[in-house]
Amino acid sequence: MKKVKTWMKILDIAFDFKDRVNASLGRETSAEWNKRMLKEHFEYLMSLNLQGLHEVLDEIRDIWKSGLYEGFMSSFEERKIISRPLTFKELANNKLATLATANLPVTSLKTISLSKTDLNVFRSMRPLIETTYYLNSGCPFSWDDSLNIAFSGLDARLLSALDRFDQVEEVPELTAEFFQKLGKTQIFDKKTSDFYLTITRLLVDIENEIFGMRFRDFNSDYVPTEGLFIQLLAGCNAVHHNREHIIEEDIVKAYKTFFKLMKTNVTQYKAIHELVQDMDENNPDYSSVLICKSCGDYYKLELDESVDDFESCHCGGELKYLHYEDNE
Repeated sequence: MKKVKTWMKILDIAFDFKDRVNASLGRETSAEWNKRMLKEHFEYLMSLNLQGLHEVLDEIRDIWKSGLYEGFMSSFEERKIISRPLTFKELANNKLATLATANLPVTSLKTISLSKTDLNVFRSMRPLIETTYYLNSGCPFSWDDSLNIAFSGLDARLLSALDRFDQVEEVPELTAEFFQKLGKTQIFDKKTSDFYLTITRLLVDIENEIFGMRFRDFNSDYVPTEGLFIQLLAGCNAVHHNREHIIEEDIVKAYKTFFKLMKTNVTQYKAIHELVQDMDENNPDYSSVLICKSCGDYYKLELDESVDDFESCHCGGELKYLHYEDNE
């Protein structure tokens, strides 16, 4: 069960009290306000003349009313691994991640303020692929699942083919030049930024309708992760069209890709044998690791470090200590 931070509990109490006061005075409650915002955001977006946008809005209604969006967000919260995490040495076999790390700008206040497609934006892809995988498998990730997620080439298919990723037979070879161009893409003009924020707010409205209006009711990491993933896909579409500035059509294409991913049984994508044949679950290249039970991040303990040196993950999640005998 998700732990609720103290400041969240305090704000929930304050909002509950405010709602009771407003209800007693015949004023709009937070739930009523959310319904009004949801209606206004839908109507505004429907009024825009953007190719493919109405199709995206229909998809949003579909995944909401069908329960798929709720299942997806719940899977983001619930996904866990039961095997050991992949080591940094093993992850180096993922050429895409290696190229991204070498060529995308490191996340900083500057890249964030300029809405650059930086390394943090790229790293939003893995948790959402994991979420889609868990949505379809319904089970904590085994060793084979972890290999499939990291080494099937689904990530390369998404970045190269976007909403046609399921039609790509051979894993595309992305280059350092592609990532150098991707790192220059950004949401530059106000019109595109406002459009991007409006769809984001619409989906937040829907999340509030599903889970409620309180901090205790949803995972605070989900919305920013989804938003970064949309920016990543939009940046890729801009690169494919030889642009540095992300425009509204790129955002539309990104959402089409995201919703197709959500509806696809990605467990069909299996790890490429040549990349994983030398990997052994029982023989990692380190002996001790801390793994977060909430977000799945992990940290290799150095020789002079102890589990007692760490209270919690950066996301606030509980850390699990795993120890493996050194077989070297």
